[in-house]
Amino acid sequence: MPLISSSSKFTKRSLNNIKIPKGEKLLIIHHPYIIGLKLKISWVVCGGRVRKTWVLEQKFKNQSLKITIGEFPYVSIKEATKKAIELKTLMAKGIDPREVKRKQQIEENEKRLKARQDITFKQLCDKCEEYSKIYNTSSKGSTARIHNYGKQLFLKR
Repeated sequence: MPLISSSSKFTKRSLNNIKIPKGEKLLIIHHPYIIGLKLKISWVVCGGRVRKTWVLEQKFKNQSLKITIGEFPYVSIKEATKKAIELKTLMAKGIDPREVKRKQQIEENEKRLKARQDITFKQLCDKCEEYSKIYNTSSKGSTARIHNYGKQLFLKR
């Protein structure tokens, strides 16, 4: 059974110094002001290190949602509270935050695919040539290969 604790001192220093008691595998610390925002501290099996994860637990349309916000200290206390408030606002408006995230991911994937499809072979050769001039010490050889083999392909039509 996890140990559930509440902390009034919710500072980076105090959260960094928290240790899991011996025999326990999970420690949950509730945010003092934002209901549902928790910091779950658990043992990671491989490596034996401690993982601290921000989680928002909230009821939405008779479902209990557990939304992972991020890992502490990569996501700061301010960022986690800001994200939790945004998510709670969406839920209060009747919008499912999981659907919003899915739509954003779909849009990002479509943008990436479109950007990939927009580039022509000639542009790719030009980019390779620019890259080799900057990063390769023997750029003359790379440029010569691009001219001999790559540019021949798009000049033939």
